[in-house]
Amino acid sequence: MINGHGDDIHGKKIVSNFSSNICNSFDAAAFDAYLSRHMNVIHSYPEPDANSLTEQLAVRSGVKSDHVLVTNGATEAIYLIAQTFAGMRSLIITPTFSEYEDACRNNKHQLSYATTLVEIGDGVDLIWLCNPNNPTGSAYDKKFLDNYISEHPSVLFIIDQSYEAFTDRKFTFTADENISHENLIVLHSLTKSYAIPGLRLGYITACEDLIKKITAYKQPWSVNALAITAGKYLLGQETCIELSTYLSETSRFMHTLKNIKGLTVMPTNTHFFLCKLSDKKASDLKNYLINKHGILIRDASNFRGLDEHYFRLATQSPDENNNLVKAIKEWI
Repeated sequence: MINGHGDDIHGKKIVSNFSSNICNSFDAAAFDAYLSRHMNVIHSYPEPDANSLTEQLAVRSGVKSDHVLVTNGATEAIYLIAQTFAGMRSLIITPTFSEYEDACRNNKHQLSYATTLVEIGDGVDLIWLCNPNNPTGSAYDKKFLDNYISEHPSVLFIIDQSYEAFTDRKFTFTADENISHENLIVLHSLTKSYAIPGLRLGYITACEDLIKKITAYKQPWSVNALAITAGKYLLGQETCIELSTYLSETSRFMHTLKNIKGLTVMPTNTHFFLCKLSDKKASDLKNYLINKHGILIRDASNFRGLDEHYFRLATQSPDENNNLVKAIKEWI
């Protein structure tokens, strides 16, 4: 794992956190109270395979439980897949989440990179794609992906849909659409949808054969009892966002940022997006915002393919967004 993931809030006095791709502006009181009432579950071992949560996810997704594998966040899923197909030829669409590369390196994959699917040639066994993509927020249309996957039956596609709750459904696969492809694994994250990054909860959907292969490498009890309890509760609740309102605020927020001279705002299909400083460093802006305003942004310079001028923002409340715009104007 590299240093410099987002949400590096530890030890800092932060009042507004734009560095994490999670919406923190919601009332979690009922959920917190539920967990408090069920805290006793930590005194017993969890289910070895999180079976009760698997069953609930399968019902909600409209597939059999044989098509679902619950994981300790989407990151465990990434490492399990890389281990299952150790030593194979993986291509990663960049810039993107660093754990795809780290997991593949740990499992001796032969790595190559491309910035779009159009660039891909022969000699690839696996393709790793984040959709919508972190950090750019860009997304491939589902119809395009559906055709592309069908046209490349010898390639295994791993599509990370961790941010599927934050974008239009035309970009993401449902579970039943997913399992119609024998060469497609889709990653999902309850961490993002319900703003529970500290609990680490995700799952994989795929055809039965792929789930069996990946499950063979999964350690028992990797998903803790409190996370399982939380997951079953949250599946009966709405996600922490109202998408149309959130994306509308994202559009307004981006428009105000675009008026700042010396700053380029990149297009997005979700609630987070990249910005580029014309002649200053993102690390300097990050330090200024922390020290002067208690605001945290994501320095994106350590993403493969990006440089010291890039940073990423995730939309927060209108007041927080306005305060960040004002602070950046002051710094520039």
